[in-house]
Formats: sequence, C-alpha cells, structure tokens
Amino acid sequence: MKTLDIIQGFCDHVFRDKKGNRIFPNIFVGKWEADLLEVTRSRLTYEYEVKVSRCDFHKDKKKSDKYGKNKFDVVTSGQRTNYFYYIVPKGLIKPDEVPDFAGLIYAYEGSVQCYTLEKGRYAVKRIFFEVVKPAQKVSDMKADDNFICKLDLSMYYRYHQMRRDNYKNKE
Repeated sequence: MKTLDIIQGFCDHVFRDKKGNRIFPNIFVGKWEADLLEVTRSRLTYEYEVKVSRCDFHKDKKKSDKYGKNKFDVVTSGQRTNYFYYIVPKGLIKPDEVPDFAGLIYAYEGSVQCYTLEKGRYAVKRIFFEVVKPAQKVSDMKADDNFICKLDLSMYYRYHQMRRDNYKNKE
C-alpha cells in the first residue's frame, strides 16, 4: 500500500461521511506541512500523518525546524492542530509506539460488493480505516476564517498548477 493510496482512500472516506468536513491533502500553510488536514464544521482541526514504513515513522522523532523544535514539540504546544493522528497500514506500528498525544489509525484494503442491472454483482476495491488509538486533544484553538482562507487558496493554487502542468505535458 502506497502513501498516495492511503491519502486518496481517506479523502474518499471523509467525503462519504457527509458530515460537511473539509479535507486538504498534502497541504502547506506557512511552515506547517501535513499529509492530510481535516477541518470540521465546528472548526476543529485534525492532522493526519501517513507512514508506510517503520523507518519513516521513526524519522519523525528526529526531524526539527530551524529553531530546534521537533514536530512533537510544536504539536503539543497547541500551535498546529487540535488532534494529531498517524495513519499506517494495518499492523505496521503498535499503539504503544505512538506518542501519548497522538492517535493511530490502521488502513487496510478490502472490497465492497455492489450490484447493478447492467453489470450484475461485482466487487469494488476500497481502503478501510480503523481507529486503534484515539488522539488526545492538544489544543482548544479553533480554525478562524483567515486560516481556512489560506487553506482554500493553497488548494486553489495547487489545483491550477496541476492543470497547467497537465496542459504543458499534452503539447
């Protein structure tokens, strides 16, 4: 299972929930980078970090910014998000390996049985998600209009950059 598969599967999962939450994949806001960022209707933020190898998971502890703070320091200070989760392939990491504040979600592949008159019965492959360890709330701060506007603009620019790149590749 690849990182992109998990990200696309989780975006589909959030859209199917129909709760009105917004999901932003591979988002950059200032110095803040997240594999997935979800903003709920009540403006709480959930950051999801996707890891597909144990080595990648352990590298997170060693990464630091130019001020010497690592990701865990910034998350627990309440400056980034309300909840922080790791999403990993099922069984890759045990719940006791993640930091106390972080939650753990297992991703696994499965299929859903569908039926239509034209095709009859058929299976559709999907990625399912299971919350193994719930995250602790690290901040009471809610996303304001300015922050949400920055997220929207970031997605807008990325979308149009992709369209320009695709257009250039077709020439």
